[in-house]
Amino acid sequence: MTEQSTTTEVVPHSITVTRTIAASPSALYAAWTEPDRMRRWFATVVDADVRVGGRYRIEIHEDDGSVNGFTGEYLTLRPDEEVAFTFTHHSQTPADRISDETVTVTFREVEPDRTEVAVTNRWTGPAVGPSDYATLREGWELWISLLADHFGSARR
Repeated sequence: MTEQSTTTEVVPHSITVTRTIAASPSALYAAWTEPDRMRRWFATVVDADVRVGGRYRIEIHEDDGSVNGFTGEYLTLRPDEEVAFTFTHHSQTPADRISDETVTVTFREVEPDRTEVAVTNRWTGPAVGPSDYATLREGWELWISLLADHFGSARR
């Protein structure tokens, strides 16, 4: 999946997680773009200036007392279709090998009140191992499961 090159070109990496959720594209778009709704499923703390070029900050307060923080900037906001943003994880580890992350969330109605949600996380940096991909995928699958649970049901 990742190519090595002898030039200074940086090759982007990505993962995509897709899930069909029992909700309309409009409801799902709102869940990703309205801070009050985002707090219900996405994070404990949400500060968001939801406009292209606007910034956001989210925090997840874990049961063990730790805090997972994320910040970024909105790149694309197409109601009921797509949300894209930069994504920086402020982890408690000293060096994160993943950089220049962007996340694109798309919504595609498959039937009334059933929408396919696809989350694609892209980044640059040195090659990462299979366990890094697995960790990223697990994180996004957890968030998509929380979103599906928020709406009451899901189907893969």
